[in-house]
Amino acid sequence: MSLLSRYLTNAYSAELSKRVTPNGFRLADVIRSGRRYPDSLIGIYAPDFQSYGVFHELFDHIVESFQAPSLTHRTDLACINPAAVVSTRIRVARNLAGHVFPAGMSKAERIRVEEKITHACRSLAPHFDGSTAQFGDIPASQLDAMISERLAFGPHDKYMAAAGIHADWPAGRSVFNTHNRQLSIWINEEDHLRVALVLPGASAAACHALMRQVMSLLAAQLDFCEDPQLGYLTSCPSNVGCAMRVSFRVDLRLDTSQQAPLERLEAAGLIQVRSAQGEHSPRAGGLVDVSFGNRVGISETQMLRDMELLLAMQKLPA
Repeated sequence: MSLLSRYLTNAYSAELSKRVTPNGFRLADVIRSGRRYPDSLIGIYAPDFQSYGVFHELFDHIVESFQAPSLTHRTDLACINPAAVVSTRIRVARNLAGHVFPAGMSKAERIRVEEKITHACRSLAPHFDGSTAQFGDIPASQLDAMISERLAFGPHDKYMAAAGIHADWPAGRSVFNTHNRQLSIWINEEDHLRVALVLPGASAAACHALMRQVMSLLAAQLDFCEDPQLGYLTSCPSNVGCAMRVSFRVDLRLDTSQQAPLERLEAAGLIQVRSAQGEHSPRAGGLVDVSFGNRVGISETQMLRDMELLLAMQKLPA
């Protein structure tokens, strides 16, 4: 059952249906995806930042359900062999202040946001040399290859499509990639910016240090949407706060003993194990993406510390 179904009671629905945000969005706009696809885990997307206040009874419940637990000194978490960690990935989500979110954007506004972010990406040189490409200019076969390598995104998520996030495709969508392919900035996917940085091995601290540099350069050019209580606001309420996700790409074929403890932690709701190709992609082969699912209410420092708790200091057998 989705969180939408759990928390949107008949009484709430009747009351919230009377309300409208300053941008003209109603409850029907917020819950469109979850109503169409009841199998959705969450079921709502915010079309603007004001939705968090106007429909706070619904958003507050869902945000609370993603509050991160305290994991201090949890020795039972140490189940990933560092030698089997192929890479570390940090993703940061941001939306621009003064603009509605992707689920509510017009074609013209998508293009305006794209232009602002593309201009800001130029400030990353010479520290992060790369280039920006508009999706409309990328041949389909090349874009498909970039999507498979997580260097771009496509209009293939049914939940986001139902919310209106894929509307006007591919207008207003671009991606910035560095020449070394470590940094990728997705423009107008689920949020205005999805900034992802990948380094080889179990290197959360080094990856975070580079990400802080990237975000500092972008923040000097862009005004991000932030709430005094909730932190950075995102389309999906599961990402609010520092709006950061840290994950290890793990090759379970290198150490098969990791699979059972990972499955136990996943069943207990402590960690999230995804396909290496990203959310809503089927798991295939031995590569998986491991992170903590509940990330709301903790700092970036605490998130990095928690990821270190997953690493078991052992060596692969000779």
